[in-house]
Amino acid sequence: MTGFHPGPMRIIAASALTLALGACASTPDPIVQDRSRCDAYGFQRGTDAYANCVMTQDRDRERRVERQASRRAAPAYGIGEE
Repeated sequence: MTGFHPGPMRIIAASALTLALGACASTPDPIVQDRSRCDAYGFQRGTDAYANCVMTQDRDRERRVERQASRRAAPAYGIGEE
């Protein structure tokens, strides 16, 4: 095969793999964050109050995500209109 250079292909594959693994490593687990926050608030794991705290944190995060998504989807009135 003429013109085939495994060197550049290996570099591209290695770069793609590095980016994919880097994205996984940098994405924090939301449940871990919720539990850490409830721990910081002083709730004791295994109690109803702790479970309620974690559920509240989860619900609040979902609401924030929904609000952000609706802001991105909302039309920008007056921009570009004639």
